[in-house]
Amino acid sequence: MNIQNSKIVDIRLPSEWLEFGILNGSHLITYANLSGKVNPLFVSSVEKVFKKDDEFYLMCATATRSKEALKLLQKHGFKAVKEIRGGAYYYEKTGAKFDKFDL
Repeated sequence: MNIQNSKIVDIRLPSEWLEFGILNGSHLITYANLSGKVNPLFVSSVEKVFKKDDEFYLMCATATRSKEALKLLQKHGFKAVKEIRGGAYYYEKTGAKFDKFDL
């Protein structure tokens, strides 16, 4: 899988970015907090980066949250949004380079 980092929305928690790293150039927009409550600014934050007909990808750690976020964005009219199957852990195994992240 070879996706431009600029077309990826990393929806993991900041603690996951710190622990695992980030894809340089990806968009860091957390989908939900630790208790699972959806970030109320998630959709509007994505709308600031992508148009509803732009193709882009969602990535979480293991592809569980990205499935939920995908449905939410589709509900809000995003037509070409996809997910990175298997999440960040799998994506790294396919050769993606994650860089250290500092707050």
